[in-house]
Amino acid sequence: MKKLQLLITVIIITFSTGAQDLALNTQASNYDNVNYNEANKKIIPLLEETTYTYKYKGDNVLVVFTKNRHIEYFNNKKHSIKSNLVWTSETECEMTILESNLPNFPFRNGTKLNMKINKVKNGYIYYQSTLGGRSWTGKMKKLN
Repeated sequence: MKKLQLLITVIIITFSTGAQDLALNTQASNYDNVNYNEANKKIIPLLEETTYTYKYKGDNVLVVFTKNRHIEYFNNKKHSIKSNLVWTSETECEMTILESNLPNFPFRNGTKLNMKINKVKNGYIYYQSTLGGRSWTGKMKKLN
């Protein structure tokens, strides 16, 4: 009887482990294919090589997007936040803070912010940003 119980236990473990391995390998395989296809897809971001402005505490903030950089200038360019910019789709990007000299800025270099563009209307970009589990919406006006 004990040998039968041991045999059944070994069979259950073998099938469970085999099923887990199969599931993990299948997921990894599908994931690799998705990444491979996405990597070959050319992303054309909405905000490449453009300049915007928004209000912060009553003052204008100048926002410059280049191919792979994002810079926000405060206090007539006296202070700034510079970030690396990676577009994940034409309307979504990830910004990684490289440096800042903005007084009382609470985030360190390496902090990541995600931005999703929700709407473009009448020269404004409406977006949602997420940082550290907190999200907020805003709008920026395109400068000519």
